[in-house]
Amino acid sequence: MAGEKIALLIASVTVIVLSWSNILKLVDDWNSLPSYSHGFLVPFVAILLVYLDKKQLTRIQDQPSLWGIVFISAGVICLLIGTWSGLDFIRQISILFLISGIIAGYWGLRTLKALRFPVLYLLFMIPLPFIVFNSIAFPLQILAAEGASNILNGIQIPVFREGTIIHLPHISLGVEEACSGIQSLVSLLAISVLMKKLGHLEGVTGVLFALSAIPIAILANMMRIAGTGILGSFVNPHLAEGFFHLFSGWVVFLFAFLTLFLEIKAIQLLRKRRPLETV
Repeated sequence: MAGEKIALLIASVTVIVLSWSNILKLVDDWNSLPSYSHGFLVPFVAILLVYLDKKQLTRIQDQPSLWGIVFISAGVICLLIGTWSGLDFIRQISILFLISGIIAGYWGLRTLKALRFPVLYLLFMIPLPFIVFNSIAFPLQILAAEGASNILNGIQIPVFREGTIIHLPHISLGVEEACSGIQSLVSLLAISVLMKKLGHLEGVTGVLFALSAIPIAILANMMRIAGTGILGSFVNPHLAEGFFHLFSGWVVFLFAFLTLFLEIKAIQLLRKRRPLETV
């Protein structure tokens, strides 16, 4: 096995060198794409999850596996295909294969299985392909504009909507891609999945909790747009832009996070009163 480890070490170093530009591109995406600014935190969260499981990992009886070479080979193939085709998502997804290969090659498949959550969690740091991202963002823009209009109509404020444009008595709001809610949705989904893991929610209960971040993020964004319209139209138009617009985004995101927190606390409280079956 010593020879296999040396070969894997050489392969790993070579791959890291070849992937360096890929890593720099990923960091640039985190810096330039607001929807993935949380990407800076994802690797540290993954490392923290590994640290929290260190006692369990030390109990695993494992041995290096040749599957490490297979995973690394798959990572190199993704890296080459992504580089030649210009598809950044395929190129960046190679990182997961390479990490899996190093874990399987040095420690073994049982260790890789135990670490599957931290490894897969790294998916949250990889931006979706633009065609997929845009196919999600535009419907969210329409949904956010329609939902905010319904909220305003519900509180007897006259509003007229044209696509993603909301016309109020003294101001018109354009629900741009940045206001579609996809930024908070991606970040909140990453948080809900992490809370599911740390809260030990399994089966259907865990899946439903994680997915609940989607309607929570959408509803919170509708409320933000409606609130912005009210302040901008009846208080001060400047409150609909600049610092106040950005600040309202943080306030609503905090509200969404607290909603998730209260939700998981409620689930845990119900479990104490009546244990749920693990599905």
